[in-house]
Amino acid sequence: MAQSYENKLYVGTVLLERNRWAAERKPSYAVSDWQERFREDGFDGMELWENHALLADEREQAALEASGHVAIINSYIGFEDGDEEERKREAAAALVKRLRAPAVKFNLGADPARHPVYIANVKRWAELLPSDCRILCECHPGTAAEHPDAAAEMLRRFGDGPFQAIVHPFYCMGELEDWFKKLGSAITHAHVQLRDGDNQFIRLSRRPELVKERLALMRRMGFRGSFTLEFTEGVRVNEDREALYEAALEDLQILRNIWSGNPS
Repeated sequence: MAQSYENKLYVGTVLLERNRWAAERKPSYAVSDWQERFREDGFDGMELWENHALLADEREQAALEASGHVAIINSYIGFEDGDEEERKREAAAALVKRLRAPAVKFNLGADPARHPVYIANVKRWAELLPSDCRILCECHPGTAAEHPDAAAEMLRRFGDGPFQAIVHPFYCMGELEDWFKKLGSAITHAHVQLRDGDNQFIRLSRRPELVKERLALMRRMGFRGSFTLEFTEGVRVNEDREALYEAALEDLQILRNIWSGNPS
């Protein structure tokens, strides 16, 4: 299962999913129809939204399993106590194994009083995963890991194991440099999304100097991990899948050029 993730650029299948925030979150498209296109257009793999497999039929699941293109499972399981939550965690672990995904992403809850519960359940869930699977804690606003100090403390309390961190270089709480100072080499993945002053998603080309500055900082701080194109211009606006993909491809080219040292 283990494979190199250094400097890899992935597409988040949730980017093209118009039902990502709907009540039932049922997939509106089949990822298998797109996976060859993703590969041909230069993405190094997919960060697969779990529902694109868990709520798909067996034919789609088999196609995803055969693709070998799933780099990360993007899971939204919870870590509260309870039989239903435990069942979902078991299903997520089974999906990681079936798709042979080398990494899985998770989010923590936001209630400080429940931190011990979250930590205990994350540890139990980790035992269900393959030993070489990277377990990526998304340091996201609205969670127990939204600030650098809190995220570093949560990782410390997880203890030894394959726990790593995801940051949002263009959309994070606090200074990006602080994240690297506090978490250091634990940061191995980044979610790419850029927003304007009205909290609308925009293309990277709208803020080129910011993008260059943040990526340069990441290099100086030793980051050599992977990136996922998570959201882009058009999300929450028209949700036209082709237009979203066009914007994502532009973001991909900008990110690849700057990260490879060729910003032209």
